[in-house]
Amino acid sequence: MGKCKGITSKLFIAGILVMLSAFGFAANGERKVLLVGIDGTQYERVIALDTPGFDRLNIVKAYTGGVAGNKSEQRTVSGPGWTTILTGVWKNKHGIANNTDGLANSNWPSIYRYLYNANSQLKLFGFSTWGPIHTQFFKNDMSFLSNHAEGGSDDDNVDRTLSVLYHDSPDFIFLHLDEPDAAGHSHGFGQEYDDSIIRSDKRLGRLLDAVAHREQTFGENWLVLVTTDHGRDFMGKGHGSQTKQEKTIFIASNKSLNEKYKKIVALPNKHFDGIYGLPAQTYIVPTILNFFGVMSDIHWRLDGLPLVGDINVNRVYANIGGKKCGLEWDVNTGTPATLGSNEHVAKFDCDGHADPLFIKGNKIYANIFNSGCSLQWDVDKGTPLTLEASEHVAKFDCTDDGDSLQINAQQITTYIDDQLCGFQWDADAGTPITLGRNEHVAKFDCQGSPDQVIIE
Repeated sequence: MGKCKGITSKLFIAGILVMLSAFGFAANGERKVLLVGIDGTQYERVIALDTPGFDRLNIVKAYTGGVAGNKSEQRTVSGPGWTTILTGVWKNKHGIANNTDGLANSNWPSIYRYLYNANSQLKLFGFSTWGPIHTQFFKNDMSFLSNHAEGGSDDDNVDRTLSVLYHDSPDFIFLHLDEPDAAGHSHGFGQEYDDSIIRSDKRLGRLLDAVAHREQTFGENWLVLVTTDHGRDFMGKGHGSQTKQEKTIFIASNKSLNEKYKKIVALPNKHFDGIYGLPAQTYIVPTILNFFGVMSDIHWRLDGLPLVGDINVNRVYANIGGKKCGLEWDVNTGTPATLGSNEHVAKFDCDGHADPLFIKGNKIYANIFNSGCSLQWDVDKGTPLTLEASEHVAKFDCTDDGDSLQINAQQITTYIDDQLCGFQWDADAGTPITLGRNEHVAKFDCQGSPDQVIIE
């Protein structure tokens, strides 16, 4: 009898822990996040200087500006940079190209809106020395915040943040600091710029002390993330272009950051000494969502991946002529000509390789050039010309949502114009001409049966 009672108690406790996890809590404390942005801070100067605040964190090099020459390319200036940091997507999705633009595209919400939608009882705060972050790009999200401020000095906004940390019960705080960017524009690289970073580091130390106080006093579990929006040009005065120095940023954290994304994101673009093998500023939002436990299926269409927690991928294969052929996206964006510039042909490659995919609910996602893309069928029936009138090219779309699919261990289907259409490979290898001779166009056939697939 006692043994049964013990088992029941353990099951009860396990159930409570699962429930707590579902609401974004962990056994080691309620989860909270502080995101600090220090504008225009060159990564190399942070590493070179005596910065005891940063030394308390794990810091990794990262990049901004999207992928040069790709749909995601954006200027290395504050407007696009901070909008990307707070949405997890590049300019081609959020729509902010310059510092003077208005509202960001609401189809790609800010972290404020994501967290509010997940739990409207969360206490959210935002203090920004550079006002346009709140007054232009995310003006409509300010009603979600318990308190916010725009403008003033860095010390003003640090004091506001410290007051919340010591005297309130915050769940999420975003703090923007501006001194290094202002010093760079005024003086370029040199003593004045270095001093601005040292002062920012002291402010960071005070913030970390306050977080440590909350963890020790209330048993909370805080994730601290520190980043910047862009680097600087050779002289340190300007920025905005696609150079290695201007694209180089950092992500620092009080938590260990995993590197599982390296096995998922493969960019053929090898420019800037391999910078695209690093995490991007688009990784901030997925990291926060994953830490809170509110990263839902749809968040895999964001342009970054979480740096905390697991990243689980799938691969899809078909047997074609006795070969194991993997589902991939075609590197030639927008080809064949029927597709848009943000779309990639889905194909089966019989050279034994398969791209990593995220099968979430009834949709399939891929990360292409550090952009979240979703599997769809092409609206132009029977194109490219190798396909029949009842067939639709399968594609990965990097700006729109994915089509709803029915997915099981052996086949994939979808409804097109009220017809159930099966996922297949095209019999004509190497067509359209953009594909190699060992590659087959993936398609949805609305008359034939779906081809058997293997999901691993």
